Formats: sequence, structure tokens, C-alpha cells
Amino acid sequence: MIELTVREKYILKLIVEDFVASALPVSSRNLCKKHKLSISSATVRNVMMDLEEKGFITQPHISAGRIPTDLGYRIYVDWLMSVGQLNQNERRAVLQNLRQVSKNVEQILQKASQILGEISNLLGIVLLPHFYEGIFEKLELVPITDNRTLLVIKIRSGLIKTIMLELDFEISRDILEATASVLNERLHGLLLAEIKQSIGQRLQSISGGHPSLIRYFQTAADDLFDFEDWEGFFSGGTRNILQQPEFLERSRLDNLMEFLENKHSMIQFLENIQDRKQTRISIGAENPDHKLEACSVVASNYQIGTVRGIISIIGPKRMDYGRMVSIVNYVSRTISNLAEN
Repeated sequence: MIELTVREKYILKLIVEDFVASALPVSSRNLCKKHKLSISSATVRNVMMDLEEKGFITQPHISAGRIPTDLGYRIYVDWLMSVGQLNQNERRAVLQNLRQVSKNVEQILQKASQILGEISNLLGIVLLPHFYEGIFEKLELVPITDNRTLLVIKIRSGLIKTIMLELDFEISRDILEATASVLNERLHGLLLAEIKQSIGQRLQSISGGHPSLIRYFQTAADDLFDFEDWEGFFSGGTRNILQQPEFLERSRLDNLMEFLENKHSMIQFLENIQDRKQTRISIGAENPDHKLEACSVVASNYQIGTVRGIISIIGPKRMDYGRMVSIVNYVSRTISNLAEN
């Protein structure tokens, strides 16, 4: 960290928070007037010049005040911001809204993305859990037609995935149930990733069930258990972005919309910015995708049994970082608690 004096830290903190609140460049005169500073406007102006030389703030126009740079935001986030808690009414509303949805995990996550967008007034994103990290509970085989069968895979976290099987042989309901029972006996308690890698060996010398269907599971395992393709996300609050002055510039809005429309890019991006920290903040040019250079992302993990996912808020760099952190932290904890209970 570049060394800052106590006064420089204080002035930088005020500049960031005033700019976040107003979306207008901050002048020394306005700082002194608004915060009733005990130092003169000239002294504040000199501090601002030093901060600009160090790269923490910049002057968008000659006659304008200053705004934070990406580095200025980073110093603020790492050293200067305060993270509080949502107030009691907000916490109660989040909990009640998520409880009312259902016990279906995916519906809870979809509702969570909407809540994130509403409470942040920005864009909320909830990445679905890594299904392949789940522990297999059981599967069901449901007859649809003579040669079409619905495969339902359940894991302990409560997540369910369905696949339509197109079989080249007919099979009765009784034999389907018997085959499902045999498969469940062999696979119960394994990680789904383990099943994909070893199902061929685990189903060898098996007795019971329909032999052709057993062989189908052995030979089609790579496709049946290809959980990477089942990754996805829910979003809420896209309209909120349109209300932010930063996105009145068409190119910025186009970049963001293009990014959001690419499912693979969205998932890969959120995966790439994660680390062992519970909460991560990526600012402007720190984002690996250039389409998000005008944005910041606040993300947090949630846990459902053995599987994990990510929730995040995306908005302009000019966001209330402390509040966004408190939102994602509370929502992620609430998702985890509801899913567990």
C-alpha cells in the first residue's frame, strides 16, 4: 500500500463517499462546507492534489472537482470503508421472502437473485451450486412412453436434476423400479464426480435390474453425469442498471448487456474472482473481462450441504461498497441456513 497520511486517508474517504452519494465530482469547497472541516479549503485542495499525484483520485474536467480512480476505490475498500449490518426490517424482509418461496433449492436461489437486485438497487446474480460436488442420494426412473424414461437425480443438498433418456428398447415400470433400486444400492453416498469417473467399474457383475439399461448407464456415463453443462445462474434487477448515470453512455451499457447475455462468460468470471475469502470485491480494470471495466462486483459464497455457489452484486464502480458487502453476506448466510434446515 502506498503510504498515506491520516489526513489523506480521511479526505480520500470523504471523496469516495460523497461521490458515491451524489455521482458528482467532489470539490474542496464542498467538502469543507458539507463536513464542517476544521482545515481551510486551500489545505484540502493541497491534499487533493497530493492524492491525485499518487493516483487515488482524478479530475474528469479542468473546472470540475475530483472523483476516485480504481486505485482510490481499492484503498477505500481495503482500508477505509465501514461494513455495518442490514437493519432489522431489512433482515426480516429477506428471511420472510426466502422462506415463502418453497423448500425447492433452485426456487430459493431464483428469489434470492431478485432480493439482491431490489435491496441493492443494482444487479443481483446467484450462481447455481456446483452440482458435481454433491453427494448422490438416489435416482428415480419414471416411464414417459414405451422407450422414453425420465431420469431424476437427487443429491443430499436438496438439488434435483432431470434428464430425458431416449432408449432403443422397451421397459416396464416394475423393471424400471427394480433397476433404479440396484443403481441406488451401488451409488449411494458417492460424490457425483466419483460416479462419473467410476460408474463403469461399479456396475460390473451386477445382478438384478434390466441388463440393457445397466449397460446404458455404463456406456453413457460421460453424458449422463456431465454436470459442467448444468451450471447456470439467476439474475434480478437488470432494470436498476438503466437508472445509474454511468450507463447513460451507450457503450458501457452495451458492454454490460453483452456480458450478461453470455452464460459461459458470466459463470467463468464469477469463478475466476473467487478465492478463500468469504467476500470478494473486484473493481473496474481488476475485472478479467474488459466489458466490466466500468463496473464493480461484490461476491460471496454460500454453502448447501457439500455443494457451494456464489452470489454477487454488479453495478457501477460508484457504489456503496460497505452496504453491498453487508447485503451479500447476509443473503448468503440466509440461503445456507434455509437450505440446511
